[in-house]
Amino acid sequence: MAGKIKVYLDTNMILDVFINFAKASRKKEETLLPKKYEFMKDNKEKIEFVASFLVKAEVARELSAGFGIEHEEIESLWNDLAKSLDCKIIESFNFDAKIADFASRAKMKLRTLFNFMHIFIAVENDCYFVSGDKDLIEKIKLLMNYEKAIDYVEFRKLVEDGI
Repeated sequence: MAGKIKVYLDTNMILDVFINFAKASRKKEETLLPKKYEFMKDNKEKIEFVASFLVKAEVARELSAGFGIEHEEIESLWNDLAKSLDCKIIESFNFDAKIADFASRAKMKLRTLFNFMHIFIAVENDCYFVSGDKDLIEKIKLLMNYEKAIDYVEFRKLVEDGI
């Protein structure tokens, strides 16, 4: 394999790691790490992980509002996950009118603006965008002409086969 596969970790790719920690912490049990996370950690020599301040904001909101976890612990958990995956964090991003154009042309219900923002960050940073939403993947490919929008099965295959 020539180089690492550059993958944007949007919130749906890693939120379950944090939720599992929060649930285990409440019950005073050991944290059960999701298989998806174990796969990513086991293959980090093949993958360049990228996340953003938006992912951190969504994780922080979920942990603080949903589980009552304090800011300091959220910071610690975030930093632990980033370190465990050698993940690069994008600290800022400038959006422009293209996001409004995509939102109006995609004509998709039940999508949050955060999802569109994640897509634009991934595209601008030439990352694979992994999603379980097949309709969204197709819209990204069609409307943005971006072929690096894939589902989790395709992501695993890319990593296992090497590109």
